[in-house]
This record gives sequence, C-alpha cells and structure tokens, in this order.
Amino acid sequence: MRSTEVTQQTSASPAAVWARWVEVERWPEHNDGMEWARLDGPLAVGTRIVMKPRGSRKASCRITEITPLQAFRTQTALPLARLRIDHEMSAGPDGTEFRHRLSMTGPLAWLFWRLFGRQLAASLPAMLASIARLSELDHAR
Repeated sequence: MRSTEVTQQTSASPAAVWARWVEVERWPEHNDGMEWARLDGPLAVGTRIVMKPRGSRKASCRITEITPLQAFRTQTALPLARLRIDHEMSAGPDGTEFRHRLSMTGPLAWLFWRLFGRQLAASLPAMLASIARLSELDHAR
C-alpha cells in the first residue's frame, strides 16, 4: 500500500470548505492539474465523478461514502489496484481543519504510484492551501 495525508487549517467555516469539495465543476479553481470535472448525478454514494487531468485522458471515480459537512470518500478502480481519496474535516474554535488522505492498494499499487500517484501526492499541499484560501474568500461573502 502507498499512502499520504495532508492537513490544512482555515478560518473558513465547514460549510464553505464543504461547498468547495462538493461543487465538483469548481475543482479546477483549486487544482491546477485539472482541466474540468463534473458530477454525473446527485451528490450521493455510487455517483460517478468524471474529470480531465491536464496532459492526460479523462478519468473517473465513484463516491463510496458521504457524511454531509464532515467527510466523503472517492474510489477509482485501476487494473489490479485501487485509488482511494478520503476528504475529512472538523470544526474547531478558530475555523476548520480539513485533510485529504490518498491511498493506493492492490498488487499493482506500486506501479500506479510511480506513474501518477507521487505526482498527485505532491500536488496535495498546494491544492489544500488553495481550497483554504478560496473557502475563506467564499466565507467572507
């Protein structure tokens, strides 16, 4: 198994961070590596998210768990591997702490980690910082 986790603090409310997470069409605003993204249906377990990473062909994942204003999980089936991304948050006295946990499992996880997992993991700090900044702007409106 390969995994990484990045945590970010923001003064924005959990609702503002949650809006950034679940408005899938806005993901390219905080993810420079993404051309576009869309949610194929309601925000619910089983719904597919389709996205187009820059310089790559489109990809998709499914929402496998969701707890409104707290967490959701996506999973992508790869040949002999799985990519899972957990999005979790908690409110505190000074705002919101949120994290993305990326993990790859399965016999070929090592290969997919080398092909794109390391790059995705390396992009997480900037992505979470951008989510925090944009959520704070949204929260101030």
